[in-house]
Amino acid sequence: MADIQAGTLTSEDQAADMTACPAQKTAAKAAKAGKRPAKWTYKRGKYWAYRREYMGHDLSGSGFKTEAAARKALNARVAALDRGRKPAGLGAGRTSVAQALQDYALAKLPFMKGAPQEARRINNYLRAAGLSLLEVHALKESRRDVAQGQAPKKTGKTHRFEVRLVPHSTERVIPNGLHGHRKALQTESANTDKWRAVLAGKAMSEVMREDVQNLVYVMQRDGYEPATIALERSVLRVLFNHAYIKWNWAELMDNPATKLTMPVVKNERDRVMSWDEQDLLDLALAQCRNKLAAPTLTLLRETAMRASEPLEHATWGDVDWERCVLKLKDSKTDAREVPLSPAALEALRELGPGAPEEPLVEITYEALKGAFKDACVRAGIEDLRIHDLRHTAATRLALLCGNVFLVKELTGHSSFASLERYINVKPDDVVKVLHAAPANRPAPASRKASVVPSMPESAGGQSAQAPLPSKVLAVSGNVVTGAFRKAA
Repeated sequence: MADIQAGTLTSEDQAADMTACPAQKTAAKAAKAGKRPAKWTYKRGKYWAYRREYMGHDLSGSGFKTEAAARKALNARVAALDRGRKPAGLGAGRTSVAQALQDYALAKLPFMKGAPQEARRINNYLRAAGLSLLEVHALKESRRDVAQGQAPKKTGKTHRFEVRLVPHSTERVIPNGLHGHRKALQTESANTDKWRAVLAGKAMSEVMREDVQNLVYVMQRDGYEPATIALERSVLRVLFNHAYIKWNWAELMDNPATKLTMPVVKNERDRVMSWDEQDLLDLALAQCRNKLAAPTLTLLRETAMRASEPLEHATWGDVDWERCVLKLKDSKTDAREVPLSPAALEALRELGPGAPEEPLVEITYEALKGAFKDACVRAGIEDLRIHDLRHTAATRLALLCGNVFLVKELTGHSSFASLERYINVKPDDVVKVLHAAPANRPAPASRKASVVPSMPESAGGQSAQAPLPSKVLAVSGNVVTGAFRKAA
């Protein structure tokens, strides 16, 4: 495409480029008339930037390594305006990262399953910029609609939360007993908070890859876990993608939150509860004052369900006692049916049953987590979490049947790659299988190779043999298939 910023467009270039946009045609006319068009690209420090007024829009961008890259970005924005794709709002040059995050959250969080967690991460930027904070409330109607058979759509457009803006406050409400812990956290994350505030105040078009990379480095120095850093980067990456695609902010074609050097996330667990630990844990859970804890944890152990599935998404109307399945109309992987073992059915009988529209388990996750932690202490069990029960159920079924398809149906995973993280077979498990008493295995004396049946003796006194199939060859009393005839 002809160069419209540097003023090198000639009449020959105009004749060769018949697909030029109106702005380029105007520049071509100016060049033909002997006038040099304005140069909209300029050097800004060690990077290139551009700025231009076009069709009432202030087009600006920076952070380009070369002048050609800056011209390409400007041409793309001009072409988008010519096609009628006007940018939403004030555009990337006049919208800060914090304001863009607030607008994005109000549009997307009501339909996200992880809205409360995402809102907390976004509020860090809003608080740093002095903007109103996000407040997320689950819609009570959503659970009732699910109980009445209205399954969530797979398009992700199910309205799950109400998101409101509340006045900004620099003081956070800290529960009694956590003031010292919160003060220590603020001291450890001081550098991260400062860098996040700088990033929150920058215009979207001014954010460069090195800005986000520096945030990653600072979070590493402040001691954040790799998984936490990955989630922080994910918020920014999704924001820039949304702005480029949905808001038509064409200058954000190169997402600055991508192609970064990230710490390796090592959050895979292979902890599986042993049978001895299960006996100790059951005895400890029987001593809990909350009588719902023991059957709820048994249900999780037997079904490999995530804790949120029976606590938030299941009702008594979802239990099919005849088929021995729990019909979840909503879960992390959408609707699915959970197979119920005899122990799982017994746990359900201890929990209820209740009316079809009533929740399956009347216990909060925090209460269940506290009861589980206290029971593990009494039982002397270390490093065991509630989610490890999901690993335990998947591993036990894999060792029992050896069929990964059955295990995948139990856990509800969408791929075998995800399932592989939950089947945690150890060398000791293999040793037990190898040394187990063989079932239905004939004794050595009865396992004589007799592949060629004998026939009654012929009249000549010699035993006759049945004819072999065309693809089988008898060699010294053994069978060799036709594939090995040449080698034989």
